[in-house]
Amino acid sequence: MPTFIDLFAGAGGFSEGFLQAEYNGQYYDFLLASDINPTCEVTHRIRYNKQLGLSTEFLTKDITDPDYIETLCATIEKKYGDVRVDVLVGGPPCQSFSLAGERRKNDKKDDLFAYYLRVIEVIKPKYFVMENVAGILTKDKGKIKDRILSEIRNIVDYDHLQTLYGFVSESELEKSLNEDSSIELQYALEKLSIILQHQEAINSRRADYLSILKKISVDYFSESEQDFLLQSILAEKNNIENKPLSVFIDKIADRFVSAFRNNKVISEDDRNVVRQALNLIKSHRGLEAISRKLKVCINECHLNRSIYKERFDTMTDYLELEEITRIFNDAIDSLSTRASDNNTLKVLEDTRLAVEILCEDTIATVYRISKLASSKADASYINELNDLVEQIQLYRINEPIVLNASDYGVPQNRQRVVFIGCRNDQPVISSIPATVTENEKVTVEEAIGDLNYIGIGCKATEYDDIFYKKFCKTKAGSTKRTILGNKDAKGTGRYAEMKSYAEWSRQGRLNPKRFPVPAPVYTSANSAEEISNSELETIQLANHETSRHNSDVQKRYALIRKYGSFSLAKEKEPHNKLLTGTNKRNYSCLDPDKPSTTILTIGDDFTHYGANRSLTVREMARLQSFDDSFVFQGKRTTGGDRRKLETPQYTQVGNAVPPLMAHAIALEILKNIK
Repeated sequence: MPTFIDLFAGAGGFSEGFLQAEYNGQYYDFLLASDINPTCEVTHRIRYNKQLGLSTEFLTKDITDPDYIETLCATIEKKYGDVRVDVLVGGPPCQSFSLAGERRKNDKKDDLFAYYLRVIEVIKPKYFVMENVAGILTKDKGKIKDRILSEIRNIVDYDHLQTLYGFVSESELEKSLNEDSSIELQYALEKLSIILQHQEAINSRRADYLSILKKISVDYFSESEQDFLLQSILAEKNNIENKPLSVFIDKIADRFVSAFRNNKVISEDDRNVVRQALNLIKSHRGLEAISRKLKVCINECHLNRSIYKERFDTMTDYLELEEITRIFNDAIDSLSTRASDNNTLKVLEDTRLAVEILCEDTIATVYRISKLASSKADASYINELNDLVEQIQLYRINEPIVLNASDYGVPQNRQRVVFIGCRNDQPVISSIPATVTENEKVTVEEAIGDLNYIGIGCKATEYDDIFYKKFCKTKAGSTKRTILGNKDAKGTGRYAEMKSYAEWSRQGRLNPKRFPVPAPVYTSANSAEEISNSELETIQLANHETSRHNSDVQKRYALIRKYGSFSLAKEKEPHNKLLTGTNKRNYSCLDPDKPSTTILTIGDDFTHYGANRSLTVREMARLQSFDDSFVFQGKRTTGGDRRKLETPQYTQVGNAVPPLMAHAIALEILKNIK
């Protein structure tokens, strides 16, 4: 069966949807989930280990940690042996890209996408899915979208890159080119050689690190000794000298220096700008490490919106390769206008070309070689070369796919974008077909109408059977749908079953043959370590507790319900202190006959259509399409500094990927995966 892992897993919306999906007897094996938040681990372990009886691992760790990839690989190998990961899913946090505010430079979250791609580069799944807010498609005039697509397409297959390098190096191509093209080919091949040798060194260092990890984990070393050894080798793990790069740049620098020897016209300071840039490019890995440390300092010292932040931002700007090459090119331009002969001018242009090739994407260099060959090589050579070029680009992707959760049986208009990377031996997935039409979308009342028997400041741990029977006689309570929300039974097996949305939520969408209906289990624990010392409560219904609204708050909700929205209520009653005497900028009033607006992380932002109150965690979970047996662990709400240590239930729900939308994605991959 295909396997999957879930990074940036949060509460587990992706995980839940993938476990629901089945096609032609195929389903997914869930190997591991990972998130930085310990409360999310509790939610996962209770759901997948205790309730469903899976052996799924959970890795609570920061993806930016220098040993994250090694720890991830070691965890999977220790649990499952030599198993492949077929699908990798995740949504790097969207705060830096969100329409809610401008991208925050040097925010720790800025780099998470790059770290996500590094995991993909090592794991090499058949498919990967990256989910994010739709706003990134237009952010910075589309530059962010282009950057994401470019970096996905720049993930290379190093085995095939090695083959191409050998194929071109051993051919007669260079001899058939003119002098300028021959130099360009030489530089391109040297660039590939540098990359291949450095990647080999990285792989060797990673293997050594994993081997040492196994050896120091034995009982021979005490816990403190193990920790000391681990920190010591961790400091050196990524400190890999790139000797081939140094040799290449020194060669370019020597040629540059020779061209200007005895030159009395151009000052040494002007020439040194180029030499210094070459040295900085040679040391750019070290500069990147310094930049990462500065970003850690910015975040750990809480420097946002401070005068210190501006200075630190300037420092990291100067460390970026783009800034170094900009100054380098300006210097080359300046020297070119003062070059006294053609030989000197040629050296300057060759130096510029060498740096351009060094700093461009690997795939760009591969295409550069292909273009050089196309002008001189014969047809059979070009065909063989092009076949290798296609294999080097490890992942194919056409365009990002914009999804609205309500198109997949979720009672919520939640627009998201997914980037689905398809390994070059797998079919390309370009769309996720909608499972419901515009006229048959699931409504708010269908989703939560059976739960409105609860009072203000109350907690319900059981269903109200009498209330439910009455609800089932209403249109919302009697509308039957397939598991994915369609009103016509078009599928087979479980996909042909028809139930109301409330029934699906109560009985669950997981296959009962694989997962007997699990009883909800709740713990107040906020970390895996606390679970053993916390009481596990088995109840019929979890997370269904209303806020203790005072009289004024209830009256405010009544006004919002009366007019249909907070803004319209203020427009109609501009002097009403109930509406002006609040710091809240907006409330959403649910329409019972439509899907809800996008569910966020604060329940008080939403007014129930049938009561003067906000939503419970369970009602928000229903609007996200979570089964009732899926329990959000930890505290209902958390404030202040506790938010750094705990992820409250409302946040877990609001940040989740809707399981039914994830189900549709998982199903499309199942239909295509080889």
